[in-house]
Amino acid sequence: MEENISLIKHQQISKKFKIDYNNIRELFYEKVKDGPDDIFLISPGENTIEFTYAELKSLIKNTYGIFRRLELKNKDRISLIFHNSPEFLVLYFSALCFGLTIVPINPDIAPKEMRYIISDSKSKVIFYSNKLEFKIKNIKNLDNVKLEKITSVNDQEFSLKNEDGFEENEISINDIAVIIYTSGTTGNPKGVILSHLNLLSDSKSISEWFHFNTKTRTLCILPLYHNNGQITTLLAPLYQGGSTVIVQGKVSLQSFWDLVNRYDVTWTSVMASILSILLSISKERKDQTLKAILCGGQILTRTIQKQFEDRFEVPIFEGYGLTETTSFSCINGFPAGKRRIGSIGKALPINEMSILDKNSKNVDENNIGEICIRGYNVTAGYLGLKEKNENSFRNGWFHSGDFGRKDSDGFFYFQGREDFLIIKGGENIYPAELENVLYQHPNIIECAVIGIPHKLLGEDVCAFVKCKEESQISETELKEFCKNNISNFKLPQKIIIINLLNDLDDIPKGPTKKILYRELKKYYMEKYQRNSKN
Repeated sequence: MEENISLIKHQQISKKFKIDYNNIRELFYEKVKDGPDDIFLISPGENTIEFTYAELKSLIKNTYGIFRRLELKNKDRISLIFHNSPEFLVLYFSALCFGLTIVPINPDIAPKEMRYIISDSKSKVIFYSNKLEFKIKNIKNLDNVKLEKITSVNDQEFSLKNEDGFEENEISINDIAVIIYTSGTTGNPKGVILSHLNLLSDSKSISEWFHFNTKTRTLCILPLYHNNGQITTLLAPLYQGGSTVIVQGKVSLQSFWDLVNRYDVTWTSVMASILSILLSISKERKDQTLKAILCGGQILTRTIQKQFEDRFEVPIFEGYGLTETTSFSCINGFPAGKRRIGSIGKALPINEMSILDKNSKNVDENNIGEICIRGYNVTAGYLGLKEKNENSFRNGWFHSGDFGRKDSDGFFYFQGREDFLIIKGGENIYPAELENVLYQHPNIIECAVIGIPHKLLGEDVCAFVKCKEESQISETELKEFCKNNISNFKLPQKIIIINLLNDLDDIPKGPTKKILYRELKKYYMEKYQRNSKN
C-alpha cells in the first residue's frame, strides 16, 4: 500500500517497509476470511466469553447500528471508558472498522480529568461501563456530548442485525484511529494522535520480530486504554491470525501463571515492576507453552532479569518505546541467543533511531545523548499543541526526552528520562545506576531512586526500598552494601525503607505498574520531610 501513504518529515526513513493494508478493517476482514472459526478472543471473568473471528465480525456489523442511531459519522471521535472487557473490545474494533476515532480513557481517573480529555478531544459520544455510572454522573458541563451506558455485549442491541446494503465508510491509512492521552510533567495530559498507519506498522513489526503465527496466543495483563495493551497483545497477534486472552477487570498477578497454563499462552508483554511482583509471589510456572516475555516502559535491572529467567525458565526481551511511537521502537534480538543483555535492542524495521546532542548532532558511540526516533510508527503530533509539536518534532526527528547510548553493533541502552536525572554538584546520576545495585541485595523486593534538594550540591540521592516481610535490614546496613558496589558520589544520602512507614504501603505505580517517580518525589517533599521534623 506504499503508494497511498503520505509521510511527514519525522515519519520518513531510508528503507522500505511494506504495509499490507489500508486500515485496521482490511486487516481484520482478511483474517476473518483466513480463519472464520478460529478463536480470536478469550475473556476470562465471572462469565468467560470467547469470540471466533467470524463471531466478532458479526458483532462489529451489529454495532454499526448503535453508531448510526447516535448519528455518528466517519471520522467522528468517541470516548471509551471501560476496564478491560469484551464490551471495550467490541466497541474498539467496531469503531476502527466504521471509521471513527477512539479516545480511550482510564476509568480510574477523576471525573474532572475525564471531562478535560472528552472536551479537548471533541468527543461526540461517551460509551461507558454501567459499573462506572457513579463516576460518569459527576462529569460536569458536557455540552452537546451524548452518553451511552453499556452493560454487556449480550445486550439486545448488540444482537440486532445490521440491515443489508449498508455501505461502509472509506478509511484512509492516514486517518486518525486512536488518540491516547499521556500525562505531562506539568499541566494537562497531551493527546497523542495515532493513525491507522501507526497501528498497522507497529503491530506488524512486533508480530514479525517475534515470529508470531496463527498458533500465537498472547496474554494481556496491561490496560487496553494504554497503547502497550492495544498494540502488543491485541493488534500484533491479529496481524498473524493469532489469538489473545484478555482478563475482564483488573488482573490479579496471583493468577498470572494459572492463566498462562489454562489458556496455553505463548507470549505476553509486561512492565519490569510486574516481574518483581511475580518473583515475590510463591506461585510457580506449570505450563510448557510460554516462549517469551516482552518488557518495556521502565528500566529492567540485570538482577531482576537473571532471577526471573533462572526461576521461571522463560526469556525476557527488553524493549523501548513511547505512546508517541505507537508502542515499541526497538527490541532486543529474538530468539534469546541474539539478545545483548542490558540493552533495549536494535531499532525495528519501521523506524530509525539515533542518539543526538543538544544541537541535534549525532554523538559518538557509547556516549550519552537524547534518544530520537523517526518512522512509520511515530505520531503526527500532539492534538492542538503547536508549541509542543514544534519542540518535540524538529529536524526530522521525534525528540523523546529520554537519555541513552548506542554501541558499535547498533544496540541501544536506556539510561533514564531527562525528568528523573539527578544532578549532584554538577555530576549526572541516573536512578538506574543505583537501582541496579540495590536490586542485588537479597532482602530487597523493589526500589526506586529520586533526587532530593541539597543546599550546596543542588540535589542529592534518595532511595526508597521495599524489603521482604521477614527482613530486619537497616538503613545503615543498606548504605554499607551500596558503598561496596558504587562510586562514592552516587551513594544515597538517604535510604527510606517503606516497610517502616505508616503512610506509604508501596512504591507508587500507574495502571500499567510503571513506577511513578514524580509521585514518590511529591511524597518525599510534602509528607516525609514534614513527618521527619515532627
